[in-house]
This record gives sequence, structure tokens and C-alpha cells, in this order.
Amino acid sequence: MASRLTLIFPLVVGMVLTACSSQESALPVNPVPDISNEFTAESRWSSSIGKGVGEYYSQLSPVVDGARIFAASRDGILQARDKTSGKRLWQTRLDKLAVNRNQRSPRISGGLTAAYGNLYFGSENGLVYAVSQEDGKLLWAQAVAGEVLAAPAVDEGKVVVHTSAGNLIALDVMTGAQQWLLRNEQPALTLRSMSTPITAGGAVLYGRADGRLGIVLLADGQPVRDARIASPRGATELERMVDVAASPLILGEVLYAMAYNGQLTAHQLISGQSLWKRQYQGSRDLSSDGQWLYITDSRSHLFALDARNGTELWSSTQLENRQLTAPAVFGDYLVVGDAEGYLYWFERRSGRLQSLQRLDSDGLYVAPVVDGDTLYVQTRSGDLVALSHP
Repeated sequence: MASRLTLIFPLVVGMVLTACSSQESALPVNPVPDISNEFTAESRWSSSIGKGVGEYYSQLSPVVDGARIFAASRDGILQARDKTSGKRLWQTRLDKLAVNRNQRSPRISGGLTAAYGNLYFGSENGLVYAVSQEDGKLLWAQAVAGEVLAAPAVDEGKVVVHTSAGNLIALDVMTGAQQWLLRNEQPALTLRSMSTPITAGGAVLYGRADGRLGIVLLADGQPVRDARIASPRGATELERMVDVAASPLILGEVLYAMAYNGQLTAHQLISGQSLWKRQYQGSRDLSSDGQWLYITDSRSHLFALDARNGTELWSSTQLENRQLTAPAVFGDYLVVGDAEGYLYWFERRSGRLQSLQRLDSDGLYVAPVVDGDTLYVQTRSGDLVALSHP
């Protein structure tokens, strides 16, 4: 197979993509920067979580809750570990459960969400799971219409998932019974990436494949309004793809959203009034330190913006087309990974690259998880690495 830095054309649902493309990229990929590291983050511990996600598309990410970190592999290994020592506390084999008996693999893909003392997550097989954090026991599994590629939102007794079929579905947090379903018409081509829904003030906010950000009532799924983030343009269906695949971000009373082939927008959360728009586009989640926004765009360029008005504060094109993860704010640093397994540390306020280190030649695919003074990174091959703050 060619390097993972070959172009993954472009992750559309209609292609039934299951692995990285071996087609040579038409886009030039910048080499790994040649720098002298100012520091190297030390590994506190490292462990293996099954076979990871392999070459498949995935948004599967670990989650920290209390003193434990929980992580899963695509083939159904689910583990709880002490977040400080890395000691394994329990392991569950989802592939051995009756609900997966007729499946070749559980194909866990949607990231883990911790709530109500449980873990909630979904799969490409169209199943949503609830598992006890205490001992890894399966509490329920519920079939839904469409693949669950993103982590669910859990609030007010409901588990809300956004599926690849465009459906927004709420399940009862205790039983998994469906509470409501909202269907959205899908364009001819969509990104395989889906936005993770978020909840605020009794509402669910989620990005749609038609370039809109939808807002519905959490209680019953009734639409409240939607905001246009991007409008389809271009001569081909590919050019007209405007998925809002990055999860929306709320800072105070302002809602931020970004679309593929679209733009970055800021709206008043309550009224929906547009505050500003800027020409940034991508499908990775936004991050923030409370004052600045940080973006990985579709070309793997990094940007820092003033959250108040969208003014660009710095940019970096050093890692162009290296398939960067979403950025993570970690103290004074902005940390991103790439498809060849390198982790990059940028000075958050200046954008200067200070350090890089290779964690796994199989690659990094999701943003690092920040918890206090520790950074947790899950790699494609299934390694879970805990790094200390420099």
C-alpha cells in the first residue's frame, strides 16, 4: 500500500470507503520539518488497545472520566485503565457478545462519551452501545438507521446520535429505546466524516451534510431553526460538497461552525444573529483556549483566530497536506498529529513549531485528548500513550 499521505479521495459515502486509497496523490505533501527540538514530551505510560482502527476511516477516540481513561478498538476491544499509571482495570470483548454474533467485526467507530456512570458509543454496523464504567458490562445495544461515525451527545436522559444516513436519533439513556427520530435529506455526495452533536439549553446542535447547522429541541426532536454555513457551488458534485462535519463550538453566548468547501461562521447562540464569517474551510473540529480559535483546514494549514471578530492572528503552512488531526490546546501549546504518526507541538500564541516526535509509524487519526497535565494519544495501531506536559 502506498503511503498514508496519498490522497484519500475524498471520503464520500457513495464510494463505500473501507481503507486508505493506494492512488497517488495529486496534491504535493510537505516533508517533515527539519527542526531542532526544544523539548521532547516524556511518555508516562503506553498500552495496547486491541488492533486499533487499522487503515479504516474512524473518529474513535478515548475519553477520561474521573480517575480512569476508557478506550476502544474497531474490532471490539473496550478497556478501562487508571489514567495515572495505565494499569488495566477491566476489558470487554464486544465481538463476543450475542448482539455481534452474526457480524464479522463490531466496527466500533463513533468516539466514546462518558455520562451517568456509563460509556455510550456507536458503530459502522448501526448499533449504539451502553456499557457500565464500573465493570465493562453491556447494559444495552440498540440498532439505529445508519452508521454511527461520531460520538453521541448525552444529556437530560437521552443519548443523541447523528448517523451517516442523515438521521438524528434520541435514545433513552437507561434502556436504549428510541425517543424520537429526525430525518434530513442527504446530498448526492457527502463526506464520510460526521459532526458530533452537542447540547445546550435544552437543544441539540449538529452539523448537516447540506451545509447547515441544525438546532432541535432535546425533549422531542422538533426543529427550532437552522443556520446556513455554506452554499453548494461548482460544476461537479464533488465541488458542491458542503458538509458541516466539524462539531459546533460554543464560547459563552457565541456559536462557531465550519463547513467543508465553505466557511467559518460565528452566530449569537440564542438569537441566531450572524456576527462574522471568514473564508476558512475544513472538516476537523475546532478548538479554543477561551479567547482564540484554532483550526486545521482542509489543506492541513493551521490558523489561530481572535474569537471575537475572526481576525487571523497567525498561520502555519509547514505541514501542508499531511492529513493533520484536529488541534488540541495543551497549556501553552497547540498539539496536532499527522498520518505518518508524528506529533507536533506549536507555541500556542506565536504559532512557532517547537518540537515534533513520532509515536507510531501507522499514523495518528484523531486529536489528542487533554486532561490536566497529561496528553493522551490513541494511534492507528491501537497504542494509547500518555504524555507529560513539557
